[in-house]
Amino acid sequence: MDFEKLYENTPDSVKINYLRAILKNNDSLKEAFIAFIKAEDCVPDRLTFEAFSEIITDTNDLYRYHFESVDTENPDWDSYTPSHAGYIEEWEQYQQASEQEFQEYYQVFLSGAMDKIIEQRPDELLAMLAGLYEAALDADVHDEFESFGDVNEFLVLEHKKVINALAKKLRLGAPPNSKINSSFELFFRYCSEQYPGNPYFAKHFEPVLLALAEKTENAGQLLEIRAQAGIEQAVLPELTLMLYKASGNKDAWLLAARQMYRTSDAVAKELLQFYFEHDQTAFVETAHELFSARAGSWSTFLEPYVTPQLDEQLFVKVFSTLTISRQNIQYYQKVKPYLDEASYAKIISELKRDTVFLVKIYETDERYADIKALVQKENNRWYFDQLIAPLLTVYPDFSFEKIKEMVVGTLENERGRSTYAEIAKWLVLAKQIPGYETKTTQLIQNTYAHKPNLPALKDEMRKAGLN
Repeated sequence: MDFEKLYENTPDSVKINYLRAILKNNDSLKEAFIAFIKAEDCVPDRLTFEAFSEIITDTNDLYRYHFESVDTENPDWDSYTPSHAGYIEEWEQYQQASEQEFQEYYQVFLSGAMDKIIEQRPDELLAMLAGLYEAALDADVHDEFESFGDVNEFLVLEHKKVINALAKKLRLGAPPNSKINSSFELFFRYCSEQYPGNPYFAKHFEPVLLALAEKTENAGQLLEIRAQAGIEQAVLPELTLMLYKASGNKDAWLLAARQMYRTSDAVAKELLQFYFEHDQTAFVETAHELFSARAGSWSTFLEPYVTPQLDEQLFVKVFSTLTISRQNIQYYQKVKPYLDEASYAKIISELKRDTVFLVKIYETDERYADIKALVQKENNRWYFDQLIAPLLTVYPDFSFEKIKEMVVGTLENERGRSTYAEIAKWLVLAKQIPGYETKTTQLIQNTYAHKPNLPALKDEMRKAGLN
């Protein structure tokens, strides 16, 4: 049963008991509830466009002043907290210290923004966010050492974090419809007047607009407000689709999704989900198109949808890509029965530098001669154990001699506890070689009695159960 049906069929007494329970120990929800009741009891003050613009200007001026007051050449070291206990380059310390000063100002802003959510004033919230964004774009922060590369880019990224945090909080509120409508009117008017033809400004605010629009009972009105302001639907694709869906206009939703899926991954995912449920031929065609453009990005999304029965070619493409990118043998085992020579060769070619995972594939395919060739070629001791392990019972002579060669050669040329731990690991593997028990015992004894005496080696061998 979906939420709407469950809600409608639940007695009011149960709803009231639930409301009382969640309000009881949550002060923020209590404040939001009080604000909501007050908003419902009276006609909310309508913010004029002049007042909306003034809030933007004042916020911009205030935070530009704050941002420009940060001295990147002499940050506030008393408040600086290193990001970790290890060594940090000097330039990085300057950057981190300056970042933390900027972030303190964003925290101050967040506190004030949260008050606007509690007070059910989304119009003022949007104005404040717009002013802060302009400050992030326009602040002239001196960075002589170029520790940031681009200070404004950092400030914009921090603003995006603020947007996302506030979007989550907005979803917990319940602003009246009149406030939602006026907020959209004011914000879109500002965008069209101050940033005509610039899609990036409005787009930056989509998470907050989306969270606010989810609370509306008049989705059609918000669509009309956007259209009247001259904001193209492609500028805010997720918002547009959500409003069409909320308005119940399925035809408009599908038309918009078809128009925008190539430029918005979020839209494309919604369209694919719709097609999968209602038109699997269209799903396959669209999935092929998107996958061909960006295989790595779409393979993860398509994983739970594609099957050999749905479309074998798409299945092979998706799971071959996942095999290569995630290096998980389970993906390979899934796709293996459907690989032709060309597809198999592509996987092997892509994994040439990923020797350990390539060995797992060869082991799955029982291509032990190819593993042997790799072991003969590779001299990297850090993953030697993973390369030799599949050969212990297939090529016992070769495996023992190769392990012995690695043990003796490494002891001649290298020292250190990590090296001794690797040697102990190889000797444990040697004990698994059938028919070589006596020779392995002798190799272990010789290694343990190595001259000059190596206490750390003996300790690692004892830890491995070799003595």
